[in-house]
Amino acid sequence: MTDIAAACGVSQATVSLVLNNAPGTRISATTREAVIAKAQELGYARGGRPGGRRPLVVMIINDVTCSPHVAGLIEGVSEAANEIGLFVSVLPTVGDKATEAAALDHAEAAGAAGVIYARLITQEVTPPPQLRDRPTVLLNCYAPRDPFPCVVPGDLAAGLTATLTLIDAGHQRIAFIGGEDSIEASRERLKGYKRALAMRDIAADPALIVKGGWTIAGGHAALVSLRRLADPPTAVFCFCDRTAVGVYNAARELGLRIPDDLSVVGFDNEAFTADMAPPLSTMELPHADMARHAVEELHRMIMLPGSRPRHQRMKFDCPLILRQSIAPRETCGSGEDFERRGMRAPLAG
Repeated sequence: MTDIAAACGVSQATVSLVLNNAPGTRISATTREAVIAKAQELGYARGGRPGGRRPLVVMIINDVTCSPHVAGLIEGVSEAANEIGLFVSVLPTVGDKATEAAALDHAEAAGAAGVIYARLITQEVTPPPQLRDRPTVLLNCYAPRDPFPCVVPGDLAAGLTATLTLIDAGHQRIAFIGGEDSIEASRERLKGYKRALAMRDIAADPALIVKGGWTIAGGHAALVSLRRLADPPTAVFCFCDRTAVGVYNAARELGLRIPDDLSVVGFDNEAFTADMAPPLSTMELPHADMARHAVEELHRMIMLPGSRPRHQRMKFDCPLILRQSIAPRETCGSGEDFERRGMRAPLAG
């Protein structure tokens, strides 16, 4: 299947779906025909699974709280594994080392073919030594000193995109309401923010960089503080969507209109953001795509024992979801000027 995938320019998962005639998949007729033709050319013959059982893979994750991020990671892993023909067992460990060790013992006793080692929040980890002897992919985490392939979001690039979007709307005074310094995503998004300013020759003003955690109250307090500045921001890039909700609340209390008086960009694309007034522009965490890639890489490692990872560290782009919380500054001209910069002028809220 690896040879067929390489010859057709598709993923091994796509080849598996075609050759197993999996229902409910969206694969074009052209791709399907090309895969079948190449399989016949290479003499591929399907083998039955012993006893009809699917290979088991275990997803070990440190937290399964009500955070929407959990759903994206688990659903992405489950759907990709089901399409490829793997069976997934999700084992939460609540961040406890003893529970994690017990989960690995359970995986070994159950004959797991591989492990997805995941974290709810992107971070550096030290995987258990037992994982070095089995196919393992790190999801939403990384281990610089260990040879595991890992899949993480591109937080720095996302911070760059969010800030450049506000700059291209004509804003010069852009605030960053960040999370805690201990959170890697907050540090990386801040780097992206600063890099975007440097790219457009805008000096980074320390007074415009404040912490709001990831709470509504934190976003509210941050904007109130920022508005006390002699030269307050005309735009805000928030560490997360909940922080942006606090910014909206504070803006309303201060008599500011979004986006007329203040443009706002959030992060995470939580379900409620499309229903905010006005709908919030935000960066989307690609957890489902990350999870799918992790499963495909793990499947390849299982099928080709001893093979080297195709990518040691894969970073996934966070798409910009452009809605109506950004407006061009009057100083930069009309909506036509906004469009010349490659963007659609948002509607006023």
